[in-house]
Amino acid sequence: MTAPVVTSSLYLNRELSWLEFNARVLNEAEDARTPLLERLKFLSIFSTNLDEFYMVRVAGLRRQVAAGVLATSADGMSAQAQLDAIEVRVRELAARQQRCLHGEVLPALAERGVKLVRYHELPAEDRVGIDAFFEREVFPVLTPLAVDPGHPFPYISNLSLSLAVEINDPDWEGSRFARVKVPKSLPRWVPTSTPYVFVPLEDVISAHLGELFQGMQILGCHAFRITRYSDLDVPAPDEPDDLLAMIEEQLFQRRFGEVVRLEVQEGMPAHVRALLQEELREEGGEDAVEIPLTEREVETVSGLLDLGD
Repeated sequence: MTAPVVTSSLYLNRELSWLEFNARVLNEAEDARTPLLERLKFLSIFSTNLDEFYMVRVAGLRRQVAAGVLATSADGMSAQAQLDAIEVRVRELAARQQRCLHGEVLPALAERGVKLVRYHELPAEDRVGIDAFFEREVFPVLTPLAVDPGHPFPYISNLSLSLAVEINDPDWEGSRFARVKVPKSLPRWVPTSTPYVFVPLEDVISAHLGELFQGMQILGCHAFRITRYSDLDVPAPDEPDDLLAMIEEQLFQRRFGEVVRLEVQEGMPAHVRALLQEELREEGGEDAVEIPLTEREVETVSGLLDLGD
């Protein structure tokens, strides 16, 4: 008896089907029948799921491309073809997420008195409390790092939210880049004196950059965020290596894994964007595969970054 012929068209791609699973999470957020705060939670879950997808799945495909792996998946797609399809689908889903958050969920919350506002939108009485919070809680834990011939580009940790600041000093020739990390030790949504009205922490910091860079001119400030390769290569159970020591070493090494995604706030100047790309593509540990960070790995976000918060 002749065995049946099994073609690649009978298979679903593993990575693309995972994205469709995450699309179902987004569907729950878009469904008006879902309770409002639950919709907000689903938007958050969608983001954290996508972070993990990039850290493991997308990073693995990029390494396959860099290593010249020619084998295809069961559905017949090469690693590069999968990356191309992922890029298109993720951009579609990310646009839907932003429309849902800023066009539906946040306005609906505002109708119920729960608001997320910018610092410059606050009345004077609310700014007083925010200013005091910055002086008391935020300013002491900030470490701005400027880039110049004597100070190399700072290390950017995985999934951390940062501010790219352009500064100018009368004594310098031209402007300089500085990075300010938005601390995870503080609440992302800073409460104001008005109940249920919050300001993003990065907005509080950007409104007070003059105190961090005294005597300098602030030319611009834009948020950005990176995602690094963060998979673990666990050995087979019969290998004699110390599993605990191996995992500890890999957890340390993956802090320096190559950058697989760069998210930037809409409006970031082209030269600042290019500087980030150039500096980040050179990063990575000794064992990292050299994969250039190109424009296709840069995602421009029109609203808030790091929606997992």
